[in-house]
Amino acid sequence: MLLLALLVFPAVSKAAEPSAESRIQSLEERLGKLEGAPMKTSLSAFNPAIGAALDFTATQTNGRSNFNFRAAELNLEAPIDPYLRGWMVLTGSPSGIEVEEAAVQTTALPYSLTVTGGRMFASFGRLAHFHNHELPSIERPLSLESFIGGESQADGVEVSYLLPTPFYLNATGGAYNKLGGENGRADNASARYPDSFTYLGRLVAYADVGDDHSVELGLSEAWTPKRSVADTSVAGTDFNVDGTPDTPNTSAGITTRKNTWRTLSGADLTYRWHPAEGGIYKGAVWGTEVMQNNELRFDPATNLPVDRVRSYAGYSYLQLKVGRRWRPGVMLDLTEDLASARTLTRTYTGFLTFDVTEFQRLRLAFSRTTDNRPAGLGSNTVALQWTAILGHHVHGFRDR
Repeated sequence: MLLLALLVFPAVSKAAEPSAESRIQSLEERLGKLEGAPMKTSLSAFNPAIGAALDFTATQTNGRSNFNFRAAELNLEAPIDPYLRGWMVLTGSPSGIEVEEAAVQTTALPYSLTVTGGRMFASFGRLAHFHNHELPSIERPLSLESFIGGESQADGVEVSYLLPTPFYLNATGGAYNKLGGENGRADNASARYPDSFTYLGRLVAYADVGDDHSVELGLSEAWTPKRSVADTSVAGTDFNVDGTPDTPNTSAGITTRKNTWRTLSGADLTYRWHPAEGGIYKGAVWGTEVMQNNELRFDPATNLPVDRVRSYAGYSYLQLKVGRRWRPGVMLDLTEDLASARTLTRTYTGFLTFDVTEFQRLRLAFSRTTDNRPAGLGSNTVALQWTAILGHHVHGFRDR
């Protein structure tokens, strides 16, 4: 009887096993029920992703110390529809609350085209479109502060095209009211002629050199054909581009717009070493950028043109990744004065970054600043930075 049961049971089990056709039909019926079921969504499903960055420093310069609340940066980001996404960054600082970014960007244009419009960080150079807490060191290099005007904030429009090349090659063109968040040469609230806008062209290439190395090279050019400078001390007449009188202006004085073009040229090179084995805990980033500013200068007393000055500036830094959390680095910045190219300021900086977690970071830096003026005195600054990320922050901490 036991032998008979062992022979009959497998046959019964095999007969009871459903066929492949019946299993497929059962799966199709279950899939149809799932497709017809109502989607379960929460009330916050369509809310934008929200995050924030808090940035604090404590500094001591030549014996005098201060605690600094640098910024509380709030960002919102979300897709608007299948063809457009948008983001906004609000920044609160001791100087007030500012809309630092508010832009929309296409996501589905043909021919690898992308259009960005609104208030954005223009694509000039490399570190110019990094927020302050993203920089490799605590302070923004003096070359960027002087030549660009801090961050490359700009109100306008950009069009970028990803070229069909074997390596990454992207071209960007833009038109803005002005370039630089702290650039006082123009005012976003004032209307202007088309030849008073700032126009940008940038070409950037990226290539992997083996498994452990990569190189990124960028070329940038910003051009402002005309610049309006009013002499408010003398009432007179505005002049057109060709020098002919325009409408009388009894309150603002003379406006100079002829032959006032300004060009800002830049080249940036970034080398990265991220070894395939252990690249999470070791690596290096070397970044260098040089700029040339060619601009007609004006006498501050009369606002009349005096001379055209060509000045140079640039920085170079090296940051290492040592272990899971430590990031030591050094930076050198050389900046000539925009009004007097013979005046050169040198800034030497050493910094050490400790990533407590991916959302919290501490950084210690020492800077030595000197210049070549006869009576120039150097200054030493020691600074400690504490940065924290809340929620979904758009850029967060990045080594790029």
